[in-house]
Amino acid sequence: MSIKKLDPNVDFTLNILEKGDPNVIVEEGEFFTLEIKKLFDTSVLKSLGYDLDNLIGFVLHKNELPTSVGQRLGFFNTFLNEIIHRAIYKMKLNELAELSFEVNPDLFEESFAFTNKHHSENIVHLDLKFQLRVTNVEKKKPHECLIYKLDESQLFNLCLEHKADANELFKRSHIYTAFKRYHKSMSYLIIANQLINDKIRQKEENEMSESCEDDVLNKLNDLKNKLKEQKAILHSNLAMCQLKSCSYDMAIINCNKCLEIDCNNVKALFRRAQARTGCNDYDDALQDYRAALKFDPNNEEIKKRINHVESLKKTYNDAISGRLKKFFS
Repeated sequence: MSIKKLDPNVDFTLNILEKGDPNVIVEEGEFFTLEIKKLFDTSVLKSLGYDLDNLIGFVLHKNELPTSVGQRLGFFNTFLNEIIHRAIYKMKLNELAELSFEVNPDLFEESFAFTNKHHSENIVHLDLKFQLRVTNVEKKKPHECLIYKLDESQLFNLCLEHKADANELFKRSHIYTAFKRYHKSMSYLIIANQLINDKIRQKEENEMSESCEDDVLNKLNDLKNKLKEQKAILHSNLAMCQLKSCSYDMAIINCNKCLEIDCNNVKALFRRAQARTGCNDYDDALQDYRAALKFDPNNEEIKKRINHVESLKKTYNDAISGRLKKFFS
């Protein structure tokens, strides 16, 4: 099984053709209208089994006219859509620009192919180029969109939005994009948790008025507990994505982080067992599966996995024993 990176670093060039309004940019979470036009031949993509509309997450006009699409910055739904969003962060309203980048077609997800892929070994990368213009931005007030001005509840809501989208992306087998959106969700959670810690510290230092400090503190602690619960889930979900890309070591790390928060998390135990099986660490895998079974004794899938790993362990040990006998004979 091939291993695909979940965080490929794709550099791009943004060439400004016409200047826009220097005072208006798109902030994270704001809705905007994008005019986009492809500036390359899609025949190679099609020969590899891909459709450009699937890869960028919306339908382009088949003629040479730009396509107008509504987007929400940071809420990307495909690998190429994320690169386009990264470019939008750098653009001004009504600015016209050319976005160009090289990408390895092996980074495209299987779920976006309309036929069985048949990559040519001669195709190392594709040169993609788009013309972009942001024609409208639904501006929010600073306290509604600027991360450093959001309060902990707003950040938590954004965390949940990204996580919900990531769940749907994963169900559709869009593993890379789901992984990136889970990461975004985690980043909002971390900032929210830091804000709560700062406010709790202020209370401890008696910087709040006595009349409201108890009520505020209770609300902060309630939200802090919710953040802790979501953090465990996000670590487990990141591991879920990493298992799909055979990144077993990283999956184990995220499962460990989840279990540090919630030691009874059956999904984390199950996923860590899968990762340990992938690393041929059968004893520890069995330990995790059996621990998960204690919390979910009627789970037939866990029972099947235990039998499977026991069989793998026997085959593995027999093979090692056979090699040793030949070596010392």
